[in-house]
Amino acid sequence: MKTMQPVLKRGRDFWDKVNMPLSEFQKRVERIKHELKKAGVELLLLYGNGVDHYGNPCYISNYAPTTPGGVIVAIPQESEVCLIAETSSRSLPYLKTKTWVEQIRHCKDLSKECVNYLQESKLVPSTIGFAGLKLLMPYHQLKFLYDSLAQCKIIDSDHLIQTHRIVKSQRECDQIRRSARIVSHAFEILLETHHTSMNELLLEASMERSVFLERAADCRILIAKPQDANWALRPAEDTNIRPSESVIIYLAVEFERYWAEGIRTFQAGDSHLIEPDIEEFKTLYENIMDMIKPGKKASVLFEEITAGLEQKNVCSISDYGFGQGVGLSLQEYPVIDREDETILSEGMCLTFRFAAKEKTLGAVMLGNTLFLSGKDPEHLIT
Repeated sequence: MKTMQPVLKRGRDFWDKVNMPLSEFQKRVERIKHELKKAGVELLLLYGNGVDHYGNPCYISNYAPTTPGGVIVAIPQESEVCLIAETSSRSLPYLKTKTWVEQIRHCKDLSKECVNYLQESKLVPSTIGFAGLKLLMPYHQLKFLYDSLAQCKIIDSDHLIQTHRIVKSQRECDQIRRSARIVSHAFEILLETHHTSMNELLLEASMERSVFLERAADCRILIAKPQDANWALRPAEDTNIRPSESVIIYLAVEFERYWAEGIRTFQAGDSHLIEPDIEEFKTLYENIMDMIKPGKKASVLFEEITAGLEQKNVCSISDYGFGQGVGLSLQEYPVIDREDETILSEGMCLTFRFAAKEKTLGAVMLGNTLFLSGKDPEHLIT
C-alpha cells in the first residue's frame, strides 16, 4: 500500500523507558551477537533512512530519523554497539534522549564515517554483514563502502534481522496495540462528527486532528469513492461527498515507532458518515479470519483465501493485496501472497485487507491489524 509520506515527523518522539526498557534492547543485541558468532560474522551493519525505512537500526537503537537522513547501527561481536547518524553536532543532545546507545557518531556522509569507524575499530579486514544497505542506501555511498572495504568479506544479512523482527515480543505487541487504539478512535470520531458540508479534506482534517491529539508521530490517510469509475485509494482532494455516496478510508498510524493500519467503508449522510449494512460481507471476512492460523505458510493462506472466494463466486479486488507483517515498518514480512513461503507463527502482527465489489456501494473494503495468538487472530482495531 503506497501512501504520501511527510518530510518531517511530528508528535511524540522520545525513548519511553517504561514501555520499551533497556532490557528489551539488550536482549535483542545478545540474540543477534549469538547469531553472528554462529555465522562467523564479526560485525553487522544495519542501515535505514527517512521516515519510512528506519526499522532495522531502530530495532536495536530505538532511534528513528525525523528527516530524510540515513543511520547505521553497527553491532560488533566483541565490543559495544555504535550508532552513526547523518545529523549535525547540535542535534546530538536531542538524539541521546531517544536511544540507549552511548557510542554515537554524527556526520554529513554516512559511508565515509562508517569506514572511519571500521578502521578505528580495527575491523578492516573482517567479515561484515550488510542489512538494508543494498536495498536502501544511495548508490554513491554504497559504492564507496564496497570500494573502501575491498579487503573485507561482505555477507548479505538481511535475513538475519528479518528473522528477529518478524515475531514480536510482548512489549512490541503492546506498542502496536497503542497505535491500533488511535486508529480505532479516529474512525469513531468520523462517525460522531457532523459537518456543514461533507468534503474529503474536512474528513482528513478531522482524522488528523484526532490522531495528533493522541501524540502520534505519523499518520497516512487515503480515500476512495468506489461508486466512481476507475476508483482507487488516493490522497484526499478538495471534493465534496454527496449524500448516500460510499467512501472507503484507509488510515495508518505510527506511535512510538510502531505502526497499525485499518480500512473502513462508510456511506455519507446529510452531515455525517454512517456505517452501511454490509453484514454479508462481514460474515465473509470472518470466514477468512478462520483460515489465519499459526503453522500455515503465507502462500498457502493466500491460495486458501483465493479458492474460497472463487467457490463463493465473490468478485474480489486484489489490487491492494491481502496484507503483510507490520511493526516498525508498515510493510514487513511475511507477505500474504503466492510467493511467500514464510510460516505464520504465534506472536506475529499482520495487517489484513479485503475488498470486493458490491452492487449498491460499488465496492466494500475492510482492513485490520491482527495479532496471531495460539488460536484465532486478535483484531486490534475495533
